[in-house]
Amino acid sequence: MALRLLAVGIGWMLPAFAHHSGASYDFKQIRQVSGTVKDVRVINPHMSITLAVTDTKGTRDVAFEGHSVNNFYRVGWRPGMIKVGDRIKVTFAPRKDGADGGFVTGFITAQGRTIAFEVPGAPPPGKSAAPAAAPAGGK
Repeated sequence: MALRLLAVGIGWMLPAFAHHSGASYDFKQIRQVSGTVKDVRVINPHMSITLAVTDTKGTRDVAFEGHSVNNFYRVGWRPGMIKVGDRIKVTFAPRKDGADGGFVTGFITAQGRTIAFEVPGAPPPGKSAAPAAAPAGGK
């Protein structure tokens, strides 16, 4: 009976571990995109930000996620630094499946303030990161 309960408990925990995994992002291909903030939530367990982006694929809303509030605070983020309507630049690890969005590794605020996390082997925001590109085939 105890073994069954343990197995059920582990089964419930696996989706939580997968949700907080960075496995769906390519941290070797850091990119940047500029856009207008549509929504920003810096709450635990992690932040989320939606930008209105215009590029070769047209204009659309792109959602990103990132670190926890504590991690953002440690690298200099403070409440009110990013507001709806601000034009900002986001540095991110793109999704491995090629879909829009990714994991925020840093950003440059509308006032020019850089907030960044160290990603081994990747440039900091504003320093030679590849711009976000439309996937092959224009999809």
